[in-house]
Amino acid sequence: MTDFVVPPIPVWLSHLPTLGGLVVPWITPRTADGRYLFGSVDQDRMAQALKRRWCGVCGQPLGSRFVLMMRLSDLPRQCTNEPALHPQCSAYTTSACPMIGGRLDRYRTSRPRLDHTMLPSPDATKRQGASAEPWFAVWLATYRVITDHGNLAASYTDTRPLRIRPITWRLPGLL
Repeated sequence: MTDFVVPPIPVWLSHLPTLGGLVVPWITPRTADGRYLFGSVDQDRMAQALKRRWCGVCGQPLGSRFVLMMRLSDLPRQCTNEPALHPQCSAYTTSACPMIGGRLDRYRTSRPRLDHTMLPSPDATKRQGASAEPWFAVWLATYRVITDHGNLAASYTDTRPLRIRPITWRLPGLL
């Protein structure tokens, strides 16, 4: 793996807080002592973004085309608990997020320290210490909000994706 270079912060994301030179996505929870928990989601903001069709990174309304960032295991179910993103926010996320960008080969082995008002992500226990999955960008013009395993999710079961682009999928033997 190559050394990570912090990507420049796009102007349209300059209203968001930063940590270590990276934009803190709008759905990232913040603890009472001020820590941002990258890799976790604020349940209330996640629900607002899904229902109101707001971008999970910048918190602004989505346009006519948007992207769901999905793990390989999400594709057969055609849904994800992650809110959709503007295309430009998905490009920044791919370059900034070490998991989505493929710079981490495993999920964290320890759980983040959550405040009493926060909930762990629905699959946090399953992912803890597990191998990272390939990521895909699923381009859509619409989605339905459903309940998946007790949590809100964006589903495209009733619509054909405009495009599904692999982000970190690697065929065996190819570099």
